[in-house]
Amino acid sequence: MWWIFPLPFVSSCPVVKTFGKQFNLLRCDMNKEKPQAIDPSTSACVIPPALPKGDLHKLMFRYSEQEAQEIGDYVEWQAHGEETVLHAEKVASERVMGHDHDVWDIHTDKGRWWVITNPTNLYSQELMPSLDYTLSFHIGLMARVAARRELDGSDAEREFVLVTSRKLLQAGEALDAADEAEEFQAVGMRCRECLITFIRELADGFDFGAGDDPPKAADFPAWNDLIANTVAPEASMEYVRGYLKTTGERAWRLVNWLTHAANATSADAHLAWDATAHVVANYTRAVLKMKAKAPDQCGRCKSFRVRVDWRPDLGDEGMYVARCEECGAQEHPASDQIADDN
Repeated sequence: MWWIFPLPFVSSCPVVKTFGKQFNLLRCDMNKEKPQAIDPSTSACVIPPALPKGDLHKLMFRYSEQEAQEIGDYVEWQAHGEETVLHAEKVASERVMGHDHDVWDIHTDKGRWWVITNPTNLYSQELMPSLDYTLSFHIGLMARVAARRELDGSDAEREFVLVTSRKLLQAGEALDAADEAEEFQAVGMRCRECLITFIRELADGFDFGAGDDPPKAADFPAWNDLIANTVAPEASMEYVRGYLKTTGERAWRLVNWLTHAANATSADAHLAWDATAHVVANYTRAVLKMKAKAPDQCGRCKSFRVRVDWRPDLGDEGMYVARCEECGAQEHPASDQIADDN
């Protein structure tokens, strides 16, 4: 194998100049069994040594250092620090069903990997030497992963209504497997149970001021009105309060109807599940914001990018903390002042 470099390139390339001095180059002599080491300055036929992998990026065109750094960090994270990335090179990019997938050839100090994006995953080149096969495998695997039902919302929201989240996910999985009317009816029953469990979890996690005469545990319409009035009490929030009440009441009627609908269809079951998930998401977000005493606007940088995080490391049983995504400031429910997140 011959490497042919134009003369200006050889004279100006720091890598070739450096390693041309450090290694003896070999004469291409077909009449002798062993190559002879000679002075490269007098030879007309030389084979340069392999370039170090850590310097290959200096000779690449269309090289994005930021992209390569992100991919390299991903590989080292997946290797748990046991491998160091020496070279990262994007070797292919293919669009499949509207999604772009970039393929990277990664050299580490222990082996080589394919890294394919959107979503990102890595594959050993020792086990999968073919790029085209690996790309096809990746797309098929990610399609199956994407088909799995997952709930929307943050980790804090799912933690706040943990039992409800589990029941809602199970209802969704039952919906995906349903084919007949009685199975669609069962989805309605699961959604109904999910809504009842939901108001119980909210009542356990937050004081809605029901006093000594709270609504019955399974009286969802009464709890729906009480919760909506609590999270949107001001006169200026009339439309928000009305929307929350209406969506909750309609979702409750829909799931009860579906439970007894002998001619229920797949579309009916999907509508019931979506309505249930929508009610759960709306109330969870609003109640969690009140529980964490999260402000609408950061008191430090005035950004509106304030979210609630679940911090199991705080307190005896964990704590919900308001945090600004812009400046990192956070507010504990027990404190009225914003503190820097160190």
